[in-house]
Amino acid sequence: MSVASILQGHELLKNLTMEEVDRISKFSERKMFEKNDTIFLHEADAAQTYILLKGRVLLRLPGKPDEFRMVIASIEEGELFGLSPLLGSAKYTAEALCAEPSEVLAIDAQELRGLLQADCLAGFYIMNEVAQAYFTRYIELLGRLQGIITQIPVSASV
Repeated sequence: MSVASILQGHELLKNLTMEEVDRISKFSERKMFEKNDTIFLHEADAAQTYILLKGRVLLRLPGKPDEFRMVIASIEEGELFGLSPLLGSAKYTAEALCAEPSEVLAIDAQELRGLLQADCLAGFYIMNEVAQAYFTRYIELLGRLQGIITQIPVSASV
């Protein structure tokens, strides 16, 4: 399947013209990763935004090599990740690790931002999807944190 076909079928780009989708396909590429491969590290230069085509990717908070890293999101097929550069960040705010063999579509974030700035309506639709992805992850993370906190015993002081 061609990059243009993948993009045309993705929910994120449903409101774009065929010309815009074709333009995005020119600065996008499919990449394959094995289980436990790192797609990007926390604080690495943020150059690409990704769509997961196959597999599963974990977004984790950073930690030292010998420390526990908290999973903040499990990315499923069709989902966006690596969104920091779309929001103007020069660095990724988490790390992405493949939980299983995975295929992604890597999109040059600077080129995509340029297209979105040139077409305000397309920019609105795509940034709305980006905001929805962040909001969904935020709500899921709050739910997990609440589950952890409710397991902490509260002692009554007398």
